This record gives sequence, C-alpha cells and structure tokens, in this order.
Amino acid sequence: GEPFGFLISEKGGGYVWQENSRENPLTQWYCDPASDPSDERYEILLRGEAAGFSPFDGCTARHGFGYSVFTGTRSGLRWELTVFVPYGKPVKVSVLSLTAQEQDREVSAAYTVDSVYEHRTFSSAEEGRVYKIKKGDTCGFVFLLAKTEAAFEGVMDYHACLSELERIKTEWSRRLGRIRVKTPDDSINVMMNGRLQYQTISCRINGRTAFYQCGGAYGFRDQLQDSLALLYTEPEEVRSRILLHASRQYEEGDVQHWWHPPGNAGIRSRYSDDLLWLVYVTYRYTEATGDSGILTEQVAFLHSKPLEANEIDRYEAPETTERTDTLLAHCLLACRHALSLGEHGIPLMKGGDWNDGMNRVGIKGKGESVWLGWFLCCCLRAVCKLSLLVPECDADRRALLSEADQIAAAIENNAWDGNWYVRAFCDDGKILGSSSSSECMIDSIAQSWSVLSGYGNPERSKTALLSAERFLVDAENGVIKLLTPPFTEDSIADVGYIASYPPGIRENGAQYTHAAIWLAKAFFQIGRKDPEFAQKGRRLLEMLNPVNHSRTRLEAARYKTEPYAVAADVYSGSNLGRGGWSWYTGSAAWLYLVILEEFLGFSVRNYGKDGSAELLLNPSVPQEWNEYTIEFLYKETLYVITLRRQKETEDTFAQEPRVIRLENDGKRHEVLIPLSPL
Repeated sequence: GEPFGFLISEKGGGYVWQENSRENPLTQWYCDPASDPSDERYEILLRGEAAGFSPFDGCTARHGFGYSVFTGTRSGLRWELTVFVPYGKPVKVSVLSLTAQEQDREVSAAYTVDSVYEHRTFSSAEEGRVYKIKKGDTCGFVFLLAKTEAAFEGVMDYHACLSELERIKTEWSRRLGRIRVKTPDDSINVMMNGRLQYQTISCRINGRTAFYQCGGAYGFRDQLQDSLALLYTEPEEVRSRILLHASRQYEEGDVQHWWHPPGNAGIRSRYSDDLLWLVYVTYRYTEATGDSGILTEQVAFLHSKPLEANEIDRYEAPETTERTDTLLAHCLLACRHALSLGEHGIPLMKGGDWNDGMNRVGIKGKGESVWLGWFLCCCLRAVCKLSLLVPECDADRRALLSEADQIAAAIENNAWDGNWYVRAFCDDGKILGSSSSSECMIDSIAQSWSVLSGYGNPERSKTALLSAERFLVDAENGVIKLLTPPFTEDSIADVGYIASYPPGIRENGAQYTHAAIWLAKAFFQIGRKDPEFAQKGRRLLEMLNPVNHSRTRLEAARYKTEPYAVAADVYSGSNLGRGGWSWYTGSAAWLYLVILEEFLGFSVRNYGKDGSAELLLNPSVPQEWNEYTIEFLYKETLYVITLRRQKETEDTFAQEPRVIRLENDGKRHEVLIPLSPL
C-alpha cells in the first residue's frame, strides 16, 4: 500500500503523514520535545466529574513493533489505548478500551484533530453520548485518521481493528524474526531480536523522520548503509535499494546528496563520498548473495547542468536520461569520478565527506580527505572484484588497483603523524588531526578505516587504534568521541559548520555513534589475530549498546533518551553522558551488523544460490560465554546453530571460521559448533 505512518511519544506527542513524512503531513510536526504537542486530542469523561482527561495522563506506555499501547486507571476505570497503522492501509487506527473495574460506570469519549493539513477523521463514539459500562465489562471505541474517507474501509469496526492489530504483530514478528539470538547477555538479546532492525526499517528506511528531524528524503549514503542491516534477512530489499540509488547518479558520475519522493527533487552537491557508497554496498550485497546478475541490470542516469564554479550545491528536479547502462558501469563511473586527487596524492574533500560538518575543509578545491582516501581504496578494490563477475567487462583492473596502491602510499608518506593518521589537509594547507593541532588533534575515522579499508600499514594501524582508544574513549562515562579537542567558533581553520555546534555536541567532540561503531569494528578485525584487540572491541561494543546507558535510575536520568533505540550522539563536555538525536541514525544498522558479523561471527555467502550457499561462523565472544544460539531462517528453512565451549580434552573442528552448507529443504536443522576451549 501507499506509505503511511506516524510518530508517537509516551505523552501522545508526534505527527502523522502519508507518502512522504515531510512533503505530505496530515498533522503538524512540531520539533518541541519539551512540551511534546500533538494536533490530535483524545478525551475520556467520567459521569460525575467536571472535566475529562487524556488517556496519556499518568499512563504506562509500551511501544511494540508497529504499535503502541497506553494504559492507566482512574476512579475504578481502566483504559487501554492502542495505536497502529494496519498492514498496507493508509490510515491511523486508535482503539480505546474502557473497563469498569470496581463498579458500573457511565462514560463518554471523544477524538478530534485540529490540523491545517487536509485530513479526515472517524469516531465510533457518538458525540455527546454517554455509554454505560457494567462492572467487569469493557466498552470499545475506534478512532481513525486518514487523508481520505476511502481509507476507513474495513477498519471502522472494533473487532475488525483488533484483527488488523494481530496481523501487524504477526507481520513484524515474521519480518524481524529471521535471525534470532540467545546469548548470556540480555542487553544484546533485546537489541538484536528486533529492536535494531525495527529502528532501521521503521524510522530510517520507511519513515525517514523522527522527533529531531522531519526529513522525508532519501539520503544517498544514508539509506544505502541502512539497507545493509537487511543483508541476510531481506536481500531483495537491499537489491531494490541499490538499483534505486544507482538511478540517482548524474551522467558525470556524481549523485544526488538527497531527494524527496515522489517528485525526486533534491540536492546536487559537492560531497565527495556519497557516490562511493553505491560501490561499497553493491559489493557487500553480491558477496553475501552471489547475485552477479544485478551488475548487468540497466539503469538510467540523471541529467542537469553541472554545478558552476561558484555553486556549492543546487536544489533541483533533474531529468532522467533515455540512455541506460549497467549497474557495474555506474559503479565504475563513481570510482573514476572520485579519483580527483590533491597535491599530496590524496582525494579532494570538495564540499565535505562523510562528516558533513567539515563542509569547508576543501570547498576551494585543494583540501584533501585522508578518510576518503582509505574509503576510495576500499571501493577501488571492490569494483575490481565486481568486474570479475561480468566476463564482458573491459575495465582496466590493473590501473584501478594501481590507483588504490598509490593513494595508500600517499597517505602513508604524507598523513602519518607518528602515532596516528591525520584527518585532512585544508585548502590553506593547515592539517586537521595532527598532534600539533589545538583542535581536532585526532579523529576516529581516519584510524578505523586504515583497518577497514585493508590498505593501512598493519603496525601503524594498530598504533593508530590504540591512540584512538587513549584519546577518544572515555570508558568511565561510556563515551567514544569522534574527535578531540572540539572546534570552537574561533577555530584557526575554517572547517565548516561543525564549529557552530557547542563543544562536546554532535560531531564536534561528542560520541558520533556511527563512527564509534566503525572503531569497534576495526578493533574486532585486528582482533582476529590479536586477542587483546578483540577484548577492546568487546568493551567498546558494551559501551555502544544503549541498554547499558540506562541500567540504573541514575544512568537513565543522565542519558535521557530511549534505552531501546540507538542515539546518534552521546555528549561529552558539560552534558557528559547525555544521549541526543535518537532513532533517526544510521548507527542502528551498523550496530546490528557489527554485533552479528564481528562479535557473534555470523555471515552468509551466496545466499541466492541453492547448493552453494554458505553460513560462516567466526565468533569473537567473551571467554566466559559457555554457549549461545543463533536461529537463522534461510528462505523457508530454519537453522538452529548452537555454539558451545569445549573442554580441553574434547575434539574440536578445524581452524575457524566454521562453514555450514545451506540447503533450502524446508526442514529444521540443528547444528552444534564447538567454541575454542578456555
């Protein structure tokens, strides 16, 4: 059905939209978490009381997958308000149940919407009518909100709505239950068994909105990375996202930074990394699924006048070309377009890289990004591997790999600061991320991607990670900073809008969770050969789990955000330990991947190829774990894999990773994998 959704807080605040959360709201998005207003009004009136009350007053709120429930009692009346969107239907359903617990009660109920946007409402509670409820009985009401009255069909009846609610629960359970884990750590179980994927799907992929941002847009780099959380559970969704994003590439090779469906107007910008995420995610997808056919899918381009020299970006609705080319050709074009190197032989930062806030480091065309250099090396290698899957491809792989080697050498020759890699070279020659810098002395992602790219000098990369741990990880307060020290408005270098954030907020010296997860991933990858680094990775992972920020009332009072959703930021400085910008963050997808792949050791190859699909297990769990279980629904076949610690005297399998051949035979397979003995 047509996209439709809503936000709701424990106080009933939030808003409703159809098709696009920014472009087509039904009620107002307020961005006011303090007063938490809403255009919707629910009222319960007890006979004999002068004023009605809201079902959100003094309630207990429970947020499930696809629905929320608000319960409470007052004067012997128990209420339960359940809100949800039926599967495939563009309507918000509110079901209010009132139960007389101690004596007969007379009540009335009302639902109104005061919105400037076009909308229609329905209420099964007749205006002004008093309903008599006998002790122990329940009276139910249905309230509906939609764009048109046609959407009310099939959900105007109380019992029909309850059936639709059960369908929603079943559908989300099916969608989120394809991989389930049971470990000795309940905080991991909670987040991995639904919460992280639900955050990614509902907020990032479908809604593209939250209380802190009413986006509505597809971000080129953002939704591609988000889709990776579905790599092993909904690979077909990842495939469709890849092809969608490829269609937002201009003929010259650059891409729309973001765009608003359905009209698809958006920003043509000078951000330097967006286009490369198409290569990275395509490679990850083909590696996991074996679907080389996607590389020969024909995809059109966008057409518009290239940015003028004095244009930083442009909001436009570009044309779509009649000319098409293969997805592989799009990926090759992206890599070639990104091969714009500066005087040090490192890629130009242009209007910014992954850290949007550093949007002035290279705006004059000279600044270079060390992080982008690592990432481009990674993508050049990936596109060469992709080209091997298409026999007729005539790409000069030797030349592309030579470019990667030269960039890596340029970084080693120019960007090694003695104990870590610098972050960037500014237009005016100033260095970001150097030990001599008074601000941004060290930046996390230049260190982590020296490992994740596979191109950093191994010994230097180890040293760089240890330096990042020393200067950026505040273990006592559970904060993994992006950089330190923060920028100020009086910065000696004109780096961009990052300096307008107060020190210790967002990218400016706080934990930017996205990057913190990359740091943990890098520790795990080195930890495959060095147990000390694996242990450090596990400590970072424990700090990154939002559940662990609210284990006590004191911790919760400091953190101040939801413990069941990843927050984009955890502040340092004067707001030390406080979470910010929750829900609407790509960190949810990355945290899911790192826990699943690096920590629990789960990955799949050739998912789409029956007979050659493989499940690989290469865990990095604590020694004190004696056993854990992963349930994986491979197509229609359930695999229950138990990993159990062995005694010294027991035989063990061959060197890790363990490999399980996957067959889609519809049966239940139970597999026991021995973990290395203590």
